[in-house]
Amino acid sequence: MAIETFTWTPDDEAGGDSTLRTRKSQFGDNYVQVSTNGLNAESDSWALSFGGLADEIAPILAFIRRHRGAKSFLWTNPEGVLGLYRCESFRQQRKPGAVILLTATFERAYHP
Repeated sequence: MAIETFTWTPDDEAGGDSTLRTRKSQFGDNYVQVSTNGLNAESDSWALSFGGLADEIAPILAFIRRHRGAKSFLWTNPEGVLGLYRCESFRQQRKPGAVILLTATFERAYHP
């Protein structure tokens, strides 16, 4: 089955968090030996928001729900880097005027 691409553009404010995993060995003389932890030692996630009317937000929700938090999809992050991501959590908020604010967290994945 082909990997789908998330094509919707989030609102202007997107926040990204990155973590570099390391292994450390602390010695008695305060010397610390540090190395990266694995081939994919960097993990990142992006907090995104999408605002619009119900018919604009519905396809985004359908896409996220179709992947069920476990299946990866292609997405180009705000830095312009295409990669595999998963979405395990999202939130809907109803605003006045039939506007819906959808917030979602995209986490980098390393396999489909």
